[in-house]
Amino acid sequence: MQASAGLESVLGSAFWSEMNNIYTAIPCVVITVREGGDGALVDIQPTINQKFVDGTVSQRTPILGVPVSFPMSSSAGVMFPIKVGTTGLAIFSMRNLESWKASNGALVNPLNRAKFDKSDAIFFPGIQPPSVNITRPHFHKFPHSNEDLVLFNNIGTGAENEVRLKGDGTIVINTASKVEVNAGDVEVNSSSVTVNASDTVFNSNVSVNGMFTYNGEEYSTHTHIGVQPGNGTTGPKA
Repeated sequence: MQASAGLESVLGSAFWSEMNNIYTAIPCVVITVREGGDGALVDIQPTINQKFVDGTVSQRTPILGVPVSFPMSSSAGVMFPIKVGTTGLAIFSMRNLESWKASNGALVNPLNRAKFDKSDAIFFPGIQPPSVNITRPHFHKFPHSNEDLVLFNNIGTGAENEVRLKGDGTIVINTASKVEVNAGDVEVNSSSVTVNASDTVFNSNVSVNGMFTYNGEEYSTHTHIGVQPGNGTTGPKA
């Protein structure tokens, strides 16, 4: 029995020793955004240190040249800036990624027999500790509710902007800067349109089909008294 117990202990120690070389997933922070990678290749630092049986702690070494996962397909997606300090989750491939990173996404053969190796990470930006998670309202310049679906950028700066799909069905665009629409044709179908602006400029022909009211006066029935048709001049004064 003692020999069996001793063998079990040795095997257990060997197993856990080998497990130290198996990487599955760990929170990381971006320490470098690779030039020429367009934000799709980064260097990351695991943010949970190693702790050994004797109680000593060691900081993990950085992982270099890691591809970033954005939510996208081959023809559509969502992209956002990846900056130093961005946190997220690194997951580790069951086989070596080097051939795949140099490919067009088709079938490739791994360069070696590595499995769950530290060098074969993929970075998923997004997870944050609760204390700094920017889903919290006080991080936002504009009124924020976690009941809304929000696309935002430049949070915490003077250039913060957002498109907000509110829980009640309202859609709101918030920015202190300019909203620009470039299109071949724009059509608005609405029961009413209200523009509240200190200055409004139309650099085009404007056609209004329906009632148009200016300063409380309806222009669909508005006429100018004393105007002679054809020459735009007024008639004799009364």
